[in-house]
Amino acid sequence: MFSGAQERSTALTGYVALAAVGALAAVGAWDGPPGTRAWWWLAYGVFVLAFVVDDVAGTGAPGSRPRWASTRALLAVDVAAALVAWWLAPQVEWTAILFVVTVVPAALSLPPVATAVLIAVQSAAVVAGAARVGGAGDEVVAVAALYGALQVFAAIVVVAGRRQAEQRAALAAAHAQVRAASALLAASSRDAERLRISRELHDVVGHGLTALALELEVAAHRAQGPELEHVERARGIAKDLLGDVRSVVGDLRGEVRGLESALREVVGRAPGLQVVLTVREEVPVGPESALVVVRAAQELLTNTLRHAGAHRATLDVVADAGGVRLRAHDDGRGSRRLRPGNGLTGLAERVEDAGGSVRFSTAPGEGFTAELQVPA
Repeated sequence: MFSGAQERSTALTGYVALAAVGALAAVGAWDGPPGTRAWWWLAYGVFVLAFVVDDVAGTGAPGSRPRWASTRALLAVDVAAALVAWWLAPQVEWTAILFVVTVVPAALSLPPVATAVLIAVQSAAVVAGAARVGGAGDEVVAVAALYGALQVFAAIVVVAGRRQAEQRAALAAAHAQVRAASALLAASSRDAERLRISRELHDVVGHGLTALALELEVAAHRAQGPELEHVERARGIAKDLLGDVRSVVGDLRGEVRGLESALREVVGRAPGLQVVLTVREEVPVGPESALVVVRAAQELLTNTLRHAGAHRATLDVVADAGGVRLRAHDDGRGSRRLRPGNGLTGLAERVEDAGGSVRFSTAPGEGFTAELQVPA
């Protein structure tokens, strides 16, 4: 998983190498056998075409790449074209640069063992071609060692860059999880304090004002003359104060909104991913259910960052009398078969332990979708 800047830098390096090979073939003296130059240019043109198609297809939206233009199919075309060009004219030693270029997409799309096998095959081809034209033993070894080392170096650079990108994404996801947990804890603390204050107002001040209003009611029945006017006025003030206290208590209880703030912390730290979050809380959400939903959102976004190759994700959360529902969807590559890893398995277990349910779905070119529901 490379960032967009890293992918463009890698592709630009490949274009520079191909341009150098083409320029040398165009302006340099042809050392190959007579009649092979046109065929060499044909093989070189096929190589360049496959490289360009792979680059252009890779810049489109995830899932938009045609099956015939898959990276591995185009890589096979490049490998075949490079072998043909080399075998036609091994005297033109810089043709072996094409082998170095093929290692880059191989290291990105193939397992390390397959990449190592490809390097070994291409290095053997360099040896065979150099020996075929009668090169001296030390010359053959020198050429094979040079281009073999360049291939290994290219593979190491690509793999190291990919691992760094994955580590940065994992670190950013972990940082987002920590920030979200902190936000949820802070929101829960604020909500708990609001509830405590509201209970104190209701139980202490509210009860005291209620008792005062009742005493003034009794006094109003016994007072006469000017005293009655003052008692009635005091009773009205007590009732107004009791109404104000009840209004403040209601406002404090209605401000429990920890879920949305925690979710916004989660989506605010998703590197390289556009996340659209919508939250509708029609009923208050308890801290246990809120924690389950936030943890689920964290895991789904982490899964998208690491595996989906997506550009955009949506999170829709609704809390009503039926519970809290979360629907997450990304525009990643998707897959034919869903194979939940430890993260998704743990997510499902957490939701089920909370008395909820979860469902995952995916398809090639249609991204990944998760829908879950827990009690509010």
